[in-house]
Amino acid sequence: MLHLKEILNNKLSEKQKTFLIITATAFIFLLPQLLTQSMIIGSDAIFHFNRFFETAEQIKHWNFEYFISLYGFQQSGRIVNAFYSPYLAYLHGLLVLISKNWFIYQMLSNFILFLISGLSMSQFLKAGHVTQLKSCYGAIFYMSTFSVLYWVTRQGFSSWGAAIMPLCLSIIFPVLQGGKFPKFKLGILTALMFQVHMLSALILVMIYLPVFAYGLFRSSQKLSFLRQILREILLFILLTLNIWAAFFTAFQQNNLIAPFVNKEMSSNTINQNSYYWLINPISLLIVLFLVVAYFLTKWTIMDNMNRFLFSILTFFLILSTSVIPWNHLIDKQVPLVGLVQFPFRFFVPVTILAIYLFFKLSNVKKANLLFVSAGIIQVILLMFTSLGAWRKTENFLTSGTSTILATENAKDIKSSFFVKDKAKALELVQKPTPDYLPSYTGRNKNPYQLYANEIIHPNDNFNKTVKKNRIIVKEKLQEKNSRTIEFPVTIYTNSKLTTKGKPISKKKYKLSKIGSPIIARTEIRNNQIELEFDNSKQNYLAAAVMLFWPIAFILQRKTA
Repeated sequence: MLHLKEILNNKLSEKQKTFLIITATAFIFLLPQLLTQSMIIGSDAIFHFNRFFETAEQIKHWNFEYFISLYGFQQSGRIVNAFYSPYLAYLHGLLVLISKNWFIYQMLSNFILFLISGLSMSQFLKAGHVTQLKSCYGAIFYMSTFSVLYWVTRQGFSSWGAAIMPLCLSIIFPVLQGGKFPKFKLGILTALMFQVHMLSALILVMIYLPVFAYGLFRSSQKLSFLRQILREILLFILLTLNIWAAFFTAFQQNNLIAPFVNKEMSSNTINQNSYYWLINPISLLIVLFLVVAYFLTKWTIMDNMNRFLFSILTFFLILSTSVIPWNHLIDKQVPLVGLVQFPFRFFVPVTILAIYLFFKLSNVKKANLLFVSAGIIQVILLMFTSLGAWRKTENFLTSGTSTILATENAKDIKSSFFVKDKAKALELVQKPTPDYLPSYTGRNKNPYQLYANEIIHPNDNFNKTVKKNRIIVKEKLQEKNSRTIEFPVTIYTNSKLTTKGKPISKKKYKLSKIGSPIIARTEIRNNQIELEFDNSKQNYLAAAVMLFWPIAFILQRKTA
């Protein structure tokens, strides 16, 4: 950091300098994990590892199934990736496939996240006419915030949305400064965020709405401005058709278990239990304080754009605190509130805008360097602290109390994340997350326990293999006194069951609370069933949407 100015003054282009500095910083952030050879298995790690193992195996075997899980999630036939950033899941799957083990994957994914977030923030700051040197400082500063570290330390997937949010926000400056409409960019960037993380896309739209309303107000050609917005909305729909079709296909005839509703949302705010969003790094808290103090004292002399951005910052800052009665809103079942789950997610745009306003308005070079350097040091210390849990013999996994371990041998569990067979770790460490499982008895009191009892625990009694887009499930040892078999897979309305190729009528079997089929032995040939999902049209649509993306980018480049 001390030689940053010298690096920037050499013969490399500005883009090359920025890229090298951000890449070097990303590597520095990986050093604690590289040196300790430790893993961080946070609360959502096993869930996402299963998602990406699924897509990795599909790529490896060139056997693509857009909806049900053939390889991950205990080969249960459940739907996950179709609802949860499907294309990004395949990119992560490719990373998993080329990685020697889960440790290498975690290192690679963290490095890419740091890199994307830094480059994205640099683009945002440059779009806001921040100098090259300050843009580098601001990009590195953003990489050190918990908006990014949420994935690194806890595998919170919203960090991937946070990584590209500055890029998505870079188009607001032409609108605020001159009412210039960014042709095709609005639709593309909103769709990109929607494909990455839906709640982040909602936050992005909440920012876009006042910005483009302001642009419409300032525009002298309001009708043309509205037409352009309509065009962007249509482009957004076109580029996200795969997700809409997936939700329509699955929700049309199925009652699905939604992601859990957080009844204690007020506790997950930056002024209560989630205060670490404010103090990682501690210099962020100082920056935020300085920005707020500056605007409160200089409001009358600030230009309209900066006042507008500060107003957006203030709005999201309030949303990220318990000033909003989140628990009360949940109790009253206010629509959409349950989708938020953790109000600290609203702090991401606060972080971005605070960094922008600070580096835009600050002329104290030593303070800029000091804050960024403090951020780097704090990330390194946080990483060493978080990685320290791995060296314990107990509680070395921070994946939550519902995690099921196949062995009590800590050494075996740890080593499974370093072997080539990535399925091994997912067999030893399992988490019964029930999101999007079918529900056949109305509201289930404990879907986590149901999934554990009906899918995870019985799995050892069955052999599961994959042939094309079908899961073949065969009982290992027949229970003499049992007239039925409950197979550890889950059935949706579109699922189809056969036994040695012969269709099994839905009238011939019952379903458990989460869709496990209970079938009379007399209906089954050789104690075996085959499960597949009727989704051919949706697979073609998902592939078609993939082709729309390069076309949209080409159009955007030609009109830029």
